[in-house]
Amino acid sequence: MKLQIKDSAQGYAEPVKGKPGTFRLYFSLGKDPVTGKYRRSPKKTIHCKSGNPKNWHKECINQLREYRKVLEGEADEDKNKEFTVADYAESFHELRKDAFKSPLAFQREGDYIRHISSLFGEIRLSDLHPDDVRRVYAKALENGMSESELHGMHIKLRQILQDAVNNELIDRNPCSSIRLPRPVYQERKPLTAEEASRLLGCLLQEHEDARAIGTVILLECGLRKGEMLGLKWIDYDREKRTLSIARQYSNDHMLRPPKSKTSRRTIAISTRLMVVLDIWKRIQLQQLQEFGLDQTEDTPIVHSLNVRTASSRKHVEATHMDGHNFDRWFRDFCVDNGFGTYQNVKKRFVRNGKVHIRGDHYIGLVPHALRHTQATLLIGEGMDVKTVQARLGHASPNITLGIYSHAIETNDKKAAKMLDSIISS
Repeated sequence: MKLQIKDSAQGYAEPVKGKPGTFRLYFSLGKDPVTGKYRRSPKKTIHCKSGNPKNWHKECINQLREYRKVLEGEADEDKNKEFTVADYAESFHELRKDAFKSPLAFQREGDYIRHISSLFGEIRLSDLHPDDVRRVYAKALENGMSESELHGMHIKLRQILQDAVNNELIDRNPCSSIRLPRPVYQERKPLTAEEASRLLGCLLQEHEDARAIGTVILLECGLRKGEMLGLKWIDYDREKRTLSIARQYSNDHMLRPPKSKTSRRTIAISTRLMVVLDIWKRIQLQQLQEFGLDQTEDTPIVHSLNVRTASSRKHVEATHMDGHNFDRWFRDFCVDNGFGTYQNVKKRFVRNGKVHIRGDHYIGLVPHALRHTQATLLIGEGMDVKTVQARLGHASPNITLGIYSHAIETNDKKAAKMLDSIISS
């Protein structure tokens, strides 16, 4: 059904081609007294909430009424030309809520929207220029955002600004002239047992750094990065030697439930990790006491000290570590220890007799590869898929089978050789 309202009194609702239930609303504003040309209001895009086309007409009429109030100044909303980038991005996202078949996809777009709102603040749509966008992108990279994440955010911002162009709020898209190099998505190749052992040795030399401890947990437990960052001391049971995964900490600084029901789990930890956590707990206690802070069950295992100034006084609190800060440290750590390289080297310096390199365009080990490392090593040693599935928090063993088919195929070849040896003997 193609609904189209054409009424100078009610307004106009034009269907968007290829997007059922999406309409652009506008009103005729009569002739311009100076030019004599007919004017119309900026177009406003809406997405009908009802899945039944019979209800779209009523929704369009109601939306047109509300839009008329805005245009006539009867509502308290800002004028369209005064939209900030953050306001428009958030409105764009909210209007698309019913357009996503997957809640996870809507949440993923929400993460990009929060980055856009944070980075572009109160810049008005009409004031945004390509150079502003480039400066914001450069600052985001300096503050730890990965190139792949920046590329994804750029695509979303370009889509949002094009929507503003289509709605005639701005004349051109500031992102159109900006070309970011497409990130090289590397295969998350797992470490060999020897490489994992060397990585662990390098990490234990950094035993007083919360980020190093977090990486040890990733390596030993196969957690997702957000699950590791969401851990609190209440989740560590020394007597049972377990860690409980009850939440995840995302890049927008929000604590959320784990990815799925099966992601909420309790896993056994090695004696080695238990010792590492016990030592780290004492070290962290001393670090917090230096700032007059207590260590409680709610203290994040991988913490960051957040300094805020209020009423000319500094207030320090232990918070969950920002994911971007962790990623930036992880890249530097991997380059320093031979697990990655920077294609564009910006500086070199020597610290404690060791050469350190800093730059961008990183190629090498990524945190999620440690999750693959654990699974591949366990399956390679004959661990059953059901146990690996439960440990990783996959919703189904089919997911585990699909992702780690290469390791299972290797085991299958081992089984064939073993059977050949048994029968031959």
